[in-house]
Amino acid sequence: MFAAASFAALSSPAFASIPIGRGEVTPSITATATYDSNVFGVRDATDDYSATVRPGVSYIRQAALIEASASFGVSVIRYDEQTQLNQENLDAIFALTLPDSDIRNYSGSASAAYLESSDLDTDLNARVQKQTTTIATRAALASGPRTDVSASINHTDTERSVASNQKTLGTQVAYGYKDFFYGNTLHLAANYDQLESSGENDRGVALDQSSYLFTAGLSRAFAREALRARASYGYRILNRSAAETDAGVKRQSGSVISAGLDGPFLPKKYFPKIESRFGIAYQNSATPGINDTGSEEFTGFISLAWQARSTTDVTFGVTRSQRLSANDLSIVSTNVRLGLNQALRTNLEGSLYVSHDWSSYSTVDREDKTISAGGSLNYRFARSWDAALSHSFSTTDSGISESTYDRHLTNLSLTYRF
Repeated sequence: MFAAASFAALSSPAFASIPIGRGEVTPSITATATYDSNVFGVRDATDDYSATVRPGVSYIRQAALIEASASFGVSVIRYDEQTQLNQENLDAIFALTLPDSDIRNYSGSASAAYLESSDLDTDLNARVQKQTTTIATRAALASGPRTDVSASINHTDTERSVASNQKTLGTQVAYGYKDFFYGNTLHLAANYDQLESSGENDRGVALDQSSYLFTAGLSRAFAREALRARASYGYRILNRSAAETDAGVKRQSGSVISAGLDGPFLPKKYFPKIESRFGIAYQNSATPGINDTGSEEFTGFISLAWQARSTTDVTFGVTRSQRLSANDLSIVSTNVRLGLNQALRTNLEGSLYVSHDWSSYSTVDREDKTISAGGSLNYRFARSWDAALSHSFSTTDSGISESTYDRHLTNLSLTYRF
């Protein structure tokens, strides 16, 4: 029923792309039909069908000194039975970029985004309505033949219908010096970060943290600049509210050690069709949650991409990261993923994946293990028409019985760009 109504919306009057200056405005509309076997992500599953219609407009300009892009849309979501989940979600993104160039010694970017969403949060096992505002800026200057400086500011404000509202601020000033020591490049950086939450957590205490991080490192290019190795040492000082922990800790400090390889660390001579990357760090959580007094963890990633044939790509990746949940808990997650992308025809692509995720929640007795698998087909059957079909299955085994569940999710979408 909802699917028919969604696709009928595509018969609305068309608008041609509108040139504005050196850019172009393009309206579009996407209709999506969804089946979710476990809408709330709990043991006693509730299934439902939903339909989403998103009219939107995008703008892009790439022919001027400063490149610009913007998009705006409204996602109208309607459920068949769980009508309390009906939403109208706005999304707006704006970005300006001054790209790198051989004729000038500076570059920069600025972006702002506002996103509304109503998705399943697997940490809470509940659907959460979110409004997220993000502002990011970056500027870089080649201050000399061998030196460069950069500065960046990132701010995120997230408001939720369930659990904590959270605000983060991240700033960095960095300095680089090429050919510092036998062809190495010296990197120096200073970071200042802030985190605040509204305190909707088991302890009922708002997070209030600020941290200082000072880092020094070296990097070096190999294999005709195709591979770059890096290593760094840093020291972080974290100030926090005493009420966040039972011990009343107000200050935590510790080392941050990292190393990595950017580029193909597997020799091209022996693995000519494989692209590879690697990185690892040893550190405390940058944003520890409630009652987390800190413990060093290894985090990092490894990724491999194999072009088996001209139309076939195989990818493999392992990531381990620390993050903060919506209810202010520290989580360490490890994910292993294997994927296959196949061009079936010039206008038809397919993909398959399987993944395994482990998530450990600090200070509470919970560990989740999730196995997921899925696939998708993407079909462009005319200049302005795209269709996509995807299905995924996941099964989660948790230390909390309510968080042990299975879920099937199927999406069928159709997009028209005017």
